[in-house]
Amino acid sequence: MFAENRKISIRQLQMLLLLDCFGTAVLFLPAELAEISGRGCFFAALLGGLGVSAASLLLTAVGRRMPNGTVVDWCRSVCGNGIGTILLLGLAGKLLLDGMLELRIFSEIICRFMLPATPVWVLSLVLLLVAGALAAQGTECRGRTAEILFFLVAIPLLLVLLAVAASTQYARVLPLALPSPSGIGAGLTEMSIVFRGLVFLYFIYPDLKKPVGFAVWKGCLLITAVVTVIVLLCLANYGEGMLAAKLLPTLQMLERVSFTGVFLTRQDLLLLWFWMASAVLFLSGVVFFGSLLGTQLCRQAEKKRKLWLWVVLAALFALSFLPESLMAAQRLRLAVSPWLNLAYLVGLPVLLLLLGRKGEKKDV
Repeated sequence: MFAENRKISIRQLQMLLLLDCFGTAVLFLPAELAEISGRGCFFAALLGGLGVSAASLLLTAVGRRMPNGTVVDWCRSVCGNGIGTILLLGLAGKLLLDGMLELRIFSEIICRFMLPATPVWVLSLVLLLVAGALAAQGTECRGRTAEILFFLVAIPLLLVLLAVAASTQYARVLPLALPSPSGIGAGLTEMSIVFRGLVFLYFIYPDLKKPVGFAVWKGCLLITAVVTVIVLLCLANYGEGMLAAKLLPTLQMLERVSFTGVFLTRQDLLLLWFWMASAVLFLSGVVFFGSLLGTQLCRQAEKKRKLWLWVVLAALFALSFLPESLMAAQRLRLAVSPWLNLAYLVGLPVLLLLLGRKGEKKDV
């Protein structure tokens, strides 16, 4: 049984990271960066991705120092029960916020492009049930699923992107322009949302077969490269003015290339298939690690995790209907998620490393 073996390989971790991070934020990102950075939008994506990739080294440093525990053990041992519990409750809120926004935004996109006659709540419920079934089987099942889905979706997506790149004229990119300081800040903000899957590193270290080393950092660099190429291609196809006015430029860009034959006659649907795999895997991570966090916070036995799994599923479903629309959900994500990412992808790792070092000096 998968649930009885929670160990995953470093390769599976990298594939999980790639699929967890490649969420719906990438569909909006080129337009939002073009609005602020103009022709320098792809440089903004590159610099922002490099900045977040550097921040991932903080999380791996915490994992190397405390390889046998999760964030619950780290916070309680370093910060004490009181402050540690407050930090963990904030982390639980971040998981729920990221999960419910991904659920609502992706359900709205599917409703618009694929199933316009289907109610959003039905799509959300189906996505959650699939994610919950995957989460119930544990970490190894998520890792093996990522191995399979990665090749099923990444290779066709790469072929489509290569076709787009070959048929694109790059005059709209020239002359090259560097982003302003506000553009660099926007790049960091947007790319921090893309890398929302890094938060799962707080829980994953006990489940790894080998030390992580620089595997996470290398995975982040690959994600940065792919996102930068997508932004560059969107800019080359539309120009900065038209790109800034697009709602989902990544999908619209892929519709511009036509293939002979049947398999790739709708490239936008192919891309939605990629994002469907990413959304389900990310939501399964939110459900799995959210249930694990609830169990450990309440100091309950592992068998109680299935109860918390249902609690997390119900919470995600209910919270996903708080935003009134697709754009309201995206505005909420832009307003709140970057601050939570700053707190939990940079602030908390730095705090744990500093306080952990002070504790080691006292013990000596």
